[in-house]
Amino acid sequence: MNTAPSLRDLQLKILEILDIVIRICEDYHIQYSLCGGTVVGAHLYKGFLPWDDDVDLMMTRENYNRFLEVAPSCLPEGYSLVDYQMEDALSTRLMMNFSKVMDNRTTYVHNEGYIMGVFVDITVYDRVPKGMLRYVDLFLYRWVMSVNRGHLTGRSLKNMFRNFLLDHVLPERIRFLRFYQRVVERLSHTQRYTYRELFGAYYYKNLIAYRPSVFEHYTTIDFEGRQCMIVRDYVEYLQTHYDRTDFHEPPLKQVPLHYVYFDPIIPYKDYVNAKHTS
Repeated sequence: MNTAPSLRDLQLKILEILDIVIRICEDYHIQYSLCGGTVVGAHLYKGFLPWDDDVDLMMTRENYNRFLEVAPSCLPEGYSLVDYQMEDALSTRLMMNFSKVMDNRTTYVHNEGYIMGVFVDITVYDRVPKGMLRYVDLFLYRWVMSVNRGHLTGRSLKNMFRNFLLDHVLPERIRFLRFYQRVVERLSHTQRYTYRELFGAYYYKNLIAYRPSVFEHYTTIDFEGRQCMIVRDYVEYLQTHYDRTDFHEPPLKQVPLHYVYFDPIIPYKDYVNAKHTS
């Protein structure tokens, strides 16, 4: 009797992708770190949070750009890189400002309705200058969020002006993201700066400022029986990221956050096609 794949089956498939990413990073001397809830899992359980359904990695801009440069030619057959700078249908549809390394031979149905392969997320942390120049990055960041959110309904003057700008000033999302990235990289060459997740997914997280030393010193940590790179001051990272010192979750929050359905052997494109023809 066949049984549905379990959450642990999903975690094991994610670990296969993680191992590929780690190998690429080691081969090309790219620094990375576990990120977000994956750090909590490594800290408390030396592996996944028992209820977690993804792995998050983070890189500084220099390392992130290097990874994007080499990964497409290094990924094994059946895997792909999905990134906000690409113009393929999936990258455009996901409307995300970070990257995924994805197993195209699998199916992962997200609770927001997205259908893709099982993945590992990679987000980028940029240097943001202190002083008045930081407002340039943060102003453009708010427009990034507006572009991702799209048009607003309602006839208020504010909504009409915003929609006009989206139609006539910022009509192409990818071009604007690339422009924003160039500005951020240009402003990063400064002696006084913090790190911020300007290209992350969540507004309330992206404006958090981290001390430079958090992202400039690394160590390793045990994660599911393998040694993964992590920022040396990962406890400070967690305290800053979550604004708390106790990282245990109450039982009501010990549930998977993202996935609705997972299939380890059906390619997500076949799943989509079958769904459309049924």
